[in-house]
Amino acid sequence: MTKQPVTLIVGGVAGGATAAARLSRLDSGRRIVIIERGAHVSFANCGLPYYIGGVIEEKKSLLLASPELFLERYGIEVLTRHEALAIHPESSTLEVMNLETGETVTMAYDELVLAPGAAPFRPPMPGIDLPGVMTLRNVPDAEKMRDLVRRGGVRRALIIGAGFIGLEVAENLCLQGVEVELVEGGRHVLPPLDAPMSAYVEQVLRREGVHVETNRLVRGLRRTDNGALQAYSEGWESREADMVLLSIGVRPETELARSAGIRLGTAGAILVDTQMRTSIPGIWAVGDAVEVRSRVTGKAMTLALAGVAQKQARIAAGSIAGRREEFHSVLGTGVLRVFGTTAAMTGMNPEGLARMGYDDEWEYVDAHPFQHVTYYPGAENIHMRLVYRVRDGLILGASAVGTDGAARRIDVIAALMGKGGTVYDLEEVELCYSPQEGAAKDAANLMGMMAANHLRGLHPVAHVEDIGHPGTFLLDVREEAEVARTPYPGAVNIPLSRLRQRWRELPKDRDILVFCQMGARAYNAVRYLNNQGLTARNITGGYLTMSLVLNRR
Repeated sequence: MTKQPVTLIVGGVAGGATAAARLSRLDSGRRIVIIERGAHVSFANCGLPYYIGGVIEEKKSLLLASPELFLERYGIEVLTRHEALAIHPESSTLEVMNLETGETVTMAYDELVLAPGAAPFRPPMPGIDLPGVMTLRNVPDAEKMRDLVRRGGVRRALIIGAGFIGLEVAENLCLQGVEVELVEGGRHVLPPLDAPMSAYVEQVLRREGVHVETNRLVRGLRRTDNGALQAYSEGWESREADMVLLSIGVRPETELARSAGIRLGTAGAILVDTQMRTSIPGIWAVGDAVEVRSRVTGKAMTLALAGVAQKQARIAAGSIAGRREEFHSVLGTGVLRVFGTTAAMTGMNPEGLARMGYDDEWEYVDAHPFQHVTYYPGAENIHMRLVYRVRDGLILGASAVGTDGAARRIDVIAALMGKGGTVYDLEEVELCYSPQEGAAKDAANLMGMMAANHLRGLHPVAHVEDIGHPGTFLLDVREEAEVARTPYPGAVNIPLSRLRQRWRELPKDRDILVFCQMGARAYNAVRYLNNQGLTARNITGGYLTMSLVLNRR
């Protein structure tokens, strides 16, 4: 009788649960066992902040699949509250502890899939273990926080870290009437965005009453004389709080793999090939603990996204079942919705390209197109940035912030990037149009047109950083009434409506930087001035972008 092959999977949730389910569909003749340290094998960890805020009312809504369902539907065994202690590759065995009883058993495997995920980072600083200092990783964490808030034990909360989780929890605590202070060690909130784009998100947070502190690297936590919690660094201290949430990023859980001799990559995560195989035969790895490669820069990185983990899990299951499928690289497409505003991004922004040492010449354009035609009621701006390679127009990244339609435009751009799309593809792509949903020149098309015209020499671009450079002249082509309401220091105003009569007033020996409110009129002015033989460039994004930078200085 042929021995039944055994596949052990360490970790559930997005990576482990997906690998198990697909493998059961591809090969029903093997025994599949998920070993999960927590109490729940498959839960919606992205929904935890909304459970805290009461948007998701019932805990059961977060629990996507029970051990009983896995067994009945897929024939998969699930061992919750069991922890994998050690891998013994030479004997193809896994040492597992039952966390309820303390009993340890050794389980043999034919294939082993590691999906341990990533843990919230807890830096070694004073006060890190004080009661009331929390992290958010699983359902029990969320239950503890929710119960504390509902009992009235939290009037003031301090959130350290202004990434996705930090901002989502901030919103949900505000919905419960909690005063929130948000502290970020970097220059701006939502680090996956660059500074100018994140400024739109920061405006929303401040408008909703969140106290925001940036450039504050917390050195420790302490109890005040009033018994409250407080963060501090040299020359600064936070407001007093009843609860502190540490949301300063995650670290791949790699100790189990490292102890077994599995190779780690330069980014500190588990190194895998395109079929998710580790350096030890018979062992695969997926999810947040795995090193990935940026599709834009080709360099190693880590990325904690459920969609990426699920795609990797499908590849690993296919590989175990003998299929030749591959996972190659990531764009880092993400989205956040906070206080009714969406921030979406894909690929690399200028800050990311500089940080990762991208050595090809690149450029970007800013714009503020509307999500649908302006004659239809409810038109709102989408603040957008598109980054592209100069030599061929290859799209390197994009970001968008707006109340409606931002994510849809980033999805379009991400899909094009996945197929090596250029700004020329983006200006041509055929998108949905109706007065309620878009425009004949969709917001995404407009970004492509701006970039493509720049590369064709029809749209010389400038940025806020160029203002004040030697040899430049700042020209405001807004109407006089607009300028009176919102002047920009140092700019000379000649409205576009009078430019054809007054263009000779402009210097012929200087680089004329032109702006209007959002960029369209400035583009028309630049085209006219260029046709008259003057050197002129459009400050993309116009006054809307410039004013943000001016206000942050």
